[in-house]
Amino acid sequence: MSSHPPYRICPSCRTEYLWSATRCADCGVALVDGGLPEAEEEEQEFDFPEVSELECVRVAPVEWIQALSNAFQGRGIPHRVGPATPEDAPEGQRAEIFGNAPLFGIYVLADNAAAAAEIDAATAARILPEEAPALAEGEEESCPACGTVLTRDATECSDCGLPFG
Repeated sequence: MSSHPPYRICPSCRTEYLWSATRCADCGVALVDGGLPEAEEEEQEFDFPEVSELECVRVAPVEWIQALSNAFQGRGIPHRVGPATPEDAPEGQRAEIFGNAPLFGIYVLADNAAAAAEIDAATAARILPEEAPALAEGEEESCPACGTVLTRDATECSDCGLPFG
């Protein structure tokens, strides 16, 4: 008898995958174990609003959105990922800098927008350092997902493994 659930699911779009899959083909996020007992499954259900009812945090290529999704999951911020255009980007973001790369948006509830924007700003500082605000004297960079202090040349968090850029 198998010791793992019969399938995996995407925590963003809830698509089901075979047990051997590791990432969602649409969202690019890591899959979680499925096949929860019915009582637990009911407890886990959350009727997350459609994109039109959420606030867009960032429009970017899938790698950036995946990093944000992982960071949001680490902080317990529910979110939705979906295809996007440069016009969907929040004010002040320049999604056109990504050229013809396929773009995705990451969206959160209004109550989580400030925390999500803070995580996005830290991620943006890593991915687009030329657009990041300078650190104040004595201020150290930290992981947007777990808060671990980072070295200047870090490519991933030494504590939680969040990849940067």
